[in-house]
Amino acid sequence: MPPTLTPAQARRHYDRNAHRQDAQGWYEDDALERLIALSNFGLADDVLEVGCGTGKFAATLLRDHLQPHTSYIGVDISPAMLARAGRKLQKYAPRAKLRPGDVSLGLTSRDESADRIIATYLFDLLSPAHSKLLLEHMHRVLRPGGLICLASLTLERDDGDMTIISQLWALIQRRWPWIVGGCRPVQLKAMLDEGQWEVVAHETVAPRGLVSEVLVARKV
Repeated sequence: MPPTLTPAQARRHYDRNAHRQDAQGWYEDDALERLIALSNFGLADDVLEVGCGTGKFAATLLRDHLQPHTSYIGVDISPAMLARAGRKLQKYAPRAKLRPGDVSLGLTSRDESADRIIATYLFDLLSPAHSKLLLEHMHRVLRPGGLICLASLTLERDDGDMTIISQLWALIQRRWPWIVGGCRPVQLKAMLDEGQWEVVAHETVAPRGLVSEVLVARKV
């Protein structure tokens, strides 16, 4: 298995590089647009985003897609990321709140307290054990029928083809994981327990040759 950064290493990396994070839109934005289209955010009452980063995605949701009554909570391990998110989301207070947290340890949110849980470009940072734990906590925190809304780097497009850019990224991650912030291609759909999740939508997009997986699944 390719190496992953420890939570402490990830926190240090993203604290140092928070000012560069929004530049990753060249490969993230297409996937996030599809995630919005597939997730029915306009029907959500309580949204939890794990690994909220700089708050860029949250600002888009709060401005254009969530109802005025909808609450938003964002969690991130990096103080620098949370500081940037706080500036972006200040005008949406008090319905938008931010919390520090290491999601590799699970979630501290109450049972059945959210109807949407978002994780974008987070599972590609986590070890398989941490991913399994986080999905179990997501299932606990979601209300019946709630949705997980995920996007992540992956290796193959829907047709099974591997792009040269994705293969190159995976090679760099295996040898020098800090260069790409520990992010590696993963398979989100394969992580799901079929007894706990019903896949609602599943797509891949490959802007400029780097493949991302978009997945929406309902709590069973």
